[in-house]
Amino acid sequence: MSTIKYFVRTIETSNVNLPVEYEEILDAEHLYVKSFINALYKINDYDAVLMEDDIEVCKNFQEEIEKVINQYPKNVINFFSRPERYYTSHFSDLFVYNQCTYFPKGLAKRLADRMMKYYMDERQYPKRQRYGQLLSIALIELHIPHLIYRPCLVQHIDGKSTFDGAFCKRNTIYFKDYLDKLGIDMIEAYSEENQKKLMTLLETDRERWYKDIKDS
Repeated sequence: MSTIKYFVRTIETSNVNLPVEYEEILDAEHLYVKSFINALYKINDYDAVLMEDDIEVCKNFQEEIEKVINQYPKNVINFFSRPERYYTSHFSDLFVYNQCTYFPKGLAKRLADRMMKYYMDERQYPKRQRYGQLLSIALIELHIPHLIYRPCLVQHIDGKSTFDGAFCKRNTIYFKDYLDKLGIDMIEAYSEENQKKLMTLLETDRERWYKDIKDS
């Protein structure tokens, strides 16, 4: 398998602090769906991890993510999806969020081409579509194998999202660092007692994120 290359989408030169070398993809027009499609064209020639700039990553991120990718090298893999879902890793038709997604070499352009078939100009039709929805359609129609992985290897920072300008609260209690801190796995995370403990860890992080935003 070739070396994995990392990319981060952003609307400006960011202060993202990631423990991997990465290339920024700038969304100069602030069209977050179109910029995602453009990013797919840009990363097509690589085994690529495409991330957004409003995330934190788990400890030993590169080791953890490449361990999963090496296990499923031909699959598109989403490392952060619906926060409330209780599953462990599974194959699914639906990608809801794309904070951190792996695309095998050569698949990104095929997906981008199919997404453009359904794309509506965001300047004329604001909030009519989400790139996760278009990506899901493309994956299904092209019969491309795709995996949603748990625990999440990244956490969405609960603050002003780079792309939709809102306090999204799409964080997850199933962030790998939280489970590791409690010494539990995804199955144990389903218990009511551990759900409360995980939520406490998330709320602690939320307080920190809000403080950082206030101080910035």
